[in-house]
Amino acid sequence: MALSKKPVNGMKDILPEEMKIRDYVQQVIRETYRSFGFTPVETPCMEQIANLGGRQGGENEKLIFKVMKRGEKLKVAEAQAEEELVDYGMRYDLTVPLVRFYANNANQLPAPFKALQMGSVWRAERPQKGRYRQFMQCDIDIIGEPSSLAEIELILATTTTIGRLGFRGFEIRINERRILRAMAAYSGFEEEAYDAVFIILDKMDKIGLSGVAEELIKEGYAGEAVERYLALFRGVQSSEDGLMYLAKTLGEYLEPDVKESLKEIIQSVEAAKTADFRLVFDPTLVRGMSYYTGTIFEIAMPELGVACGGGGIPVFKTEGHFAPGSMLPKVEACIEYVEKFPEGKALITSLECAAAGLRGETGTVIVAD
Repeated sequence: MALSKKPVNGMKDILPEEMKIRDYVQQVIRETYRSFGFTPVETPCMEQIANLGGRQGGENEKLIFKVMKRGEKLKVAEAQAEEELVDYGMRYDLTVPLVRFYANNANQLPAPFKALQMGSVWRAERPQKGRYRQFMQCDIDIIGEPSSLAEIELILATTTTIGRLGFRGFEIRINERRILRAMAAYSGFEEEAYDAVFIILDKMDKIGLSGVAEELIKEGYAGEAVERYLALFRGVQSSEDGLMYLAKTLGEYLEPDVKESLKEIIQSVEAAKTADFRLVFDPTLVRGMSYYTGTIFEIAMPELGVACGGGGIPVFKTEGHFAPGSMLPKVEACIEYVEKFPEGKALITSLECAAAGLRGETGTVIVAD
């Protein structure tokens, strides 16, 4: 049989010149994150399928490369469901592996623990420009810090990294998942509909306010609830202080500490930042993972028309998985960059920060043009 010379669809070979750029960018990321006190760790590329499919990874759980059982354990003829044929899966991010890593090794780690993890991840999605089935993530996590210091440091570490790579004038858009929930409750949506509503809201930058309204109506939500919901966003747009406007308007629907916590993060970052960027409150910011529960942020480069990053606070309910009866607070952030451009310069195109079960994670995703 003749050798197939092309890589598997959605994956790529990296030539020496491109590898030089990749190595340089990774070196800057690694050195910057370590200067903030993050310690390197490593986790396996495969995890137990039950861990990866814990319904906390959102849409990514639909994109798992699953590994069939082997040898005597593989009983195709007797299997009644896919679960009987599969035992492992390729990791789709570095967050779930880190939660398991921490649960397994917590007694040997300091508290709080600041982790730096760099490695490939795999997602079985449709390949397209800037989106591959295999790419690298570089995550930093602060585990066990319950205050907003974790989010502040993650934002500063990530923006410092982007600044050291030569970027100026980017934006950090920040929001709070509890604000999203309060807005939905105030408008009259049922709690079980929140995630579906947020998925539509997440399209705001592409379809606009009218497009969001149209999709919500199409999905069968009450016109009164939709209009009340959209009125909140119009109010924010016309207000000098959108956060204050929402705090007053939402009243008892919004937990009292949310506004002050978000203000503290914004003011602290503004006071301590070294990179050139703008920090703005954006109530349309959603971030996709269902495990996000608190602050979320996204780093964008307006001149490129792309999101360069983001973050937030998620909580992984580890009961039945890693640490029975416990909940681990964590925040994360990711940087995605395209390495190959006309002038051969490394370019950041997406940076994601979010929260997951432990508190305090930042990640960097390396992709290719």
